[in-house]
Amino acid sequence: MVPNQLFSSDTDGEMAGVIEDKTAPADERYKILFTDNSQIPSLLYIQDYILTSPDLIHWKKMQASCWNPAGTEPLLGVFFNKVSNKFTILSRPDWGQRRVGITETNDWHYYTPLEMCLQVDSLDPALAEIYGMPALAYDDIFIGFPHIYSNFRQVLNTKYFEGTMHAELSYSLNGRHWQRSLRTPFLCGSHPQLVERDGVASKMLFLMSAMKQDNGEILLCATTNQHEHGCPPNKIMADDTSVSFFKLREDGFICLRTNGPTEGRVATREIIWQAGELSVNLKAQKATCAIYGQAGNDVKPLPDYTHEDCVPFSGDSTRWTPTWKSGSTLNAMAGKTVIIEIKLTDGVIYSFSGDGIPVMNQEAARYRRFGNLPQRKGF
Repeated sequence: MVPNQLFSSDTDGEMAGVIEDKTAPADERYKILFTDNSQIPSLLYIQDYILTSPDLIHWKKMQASCWNPAGTEPLLGVFFNKVSNKFTILSRPDWGQRRVGITETNDWHYYTPLEMCLQVDSLDPALAEIYGMPALAYDDIFIGFPHIYSNFRQVLNTKYFEGTMHAELSYSLNGRHWQRSLRTPFLCGSHPQLVERDGVASKMLFLMSAMKQDNGEILLCATTNQHEHGCPPNKIMADDTSVSFFKLREDGFICLRTNGPTEGRVATREIIWQAGELSVNLKAQKATCAIYGQAGNDVKPLPDYTHEDCVPFSGDSTRWTPTWKSGSTLNAMAGKTVIIEIKLTDGVIYSFSGDGIPVMNQEAARYRRFGNLPQRKGF
C-alpha cells in the first residue's frame, strides 16, 4: 500500500512497541512487540508475540515469545530496567481492560506473572479510562505517560462514542511502583502549536515515543486525529491524521515557577554532600544560591555561602553551577549535611542535581552523631 511497508496488507495486527535490545545477539537487536488480531473472530483472543530484526528492515517471528498470555492491545511501555536488570513491559492485562499491568523478562521467553500497576481513581473525570502507558527509563528514574480517555457521553456502551485522549505524567523510582503526577494534560490535541498548524484542536492525541537526545533534550513523537480512539476508515484517517514531533528541554517534564515577576525560593531537605558541585536547570531574570547547615533544630546560614555572597545568574541554562565571591565551593562541604536554597526572580526551575544523598531528619541526626551513611544513591 505504501513505500517501505514492513508487513503485507493482509496482516491483521498492530505494532504495540519497538525496542532496541543491546544485550541480544546481533540478529535480534531490535524487537517489535506485536499484537496479532487474526484469531479474534474464532477465539476472541489477541495473540501477542515478538518479531526481531538486525537492521529495522528485515523481520522474523521469535519462537515462544508470548509476552501476554491473555492477549492485549497496543499503546504500551517497554524499557530496560537497570534496577531489576530485566526488561519491563507495561500493558493492558487483557483485551479491552483499560488499566495498566506490569510484567518483566530477561530473555523474552519467560515472563513474570502480570500484576496490576495503575488505574484511574476518584481524582479522574467520571468514567475516565487509562488506555495505556508508554514509558521510558530516564537517568535513574522512570517516566510514564498514562493516556486518559474521557469527556464522552455517559451511555451504556462508551466505546467509539465521542471523547478525547490526552497524555499525562507518572513516575517511578524502581520501574515497578508508579505514582501519578499532576492530573492535567502533559500533551493534548489543543496544544497551541497543533491548533496553529491544523486550524482546529484535535480530539485524540497518542504520545508514541519519547527519547533523550545526546544534547539532553527529549524528542517526543505523537499522533493526532479528529475522530475516535479506534481506527477510522483509511480515507478519513488520511484527511486529518498527523504525526507531530516536539522537543522538550532536559528534565523539562515539570517545573516550579515564580508567581509572575516576584521573587521565589525553593529549598531542599538535608543532603549529605559527597563531592563536587551543584548543577541547576533553570531560567530566571536573577538567581542566587545559599547553603545552610543544621545543628539540632536550628538551621543556620553558612558564612561565605549566602545569597549575598553568590555570584548572580541571569538567563537560561540546564547546567548552572553556583559560585560564591569568597571562592568557596560546595565540594568543600563533602561529608557534611547541607540544605540548598535557590532564590529566583521571575524564574522557572526544572531540576537540580549533584553528588549528595537526600535524608530526612532522623537519618540526618544519626549521620551527624554516628556517621551512619544511608545505603542509597544521590539525586
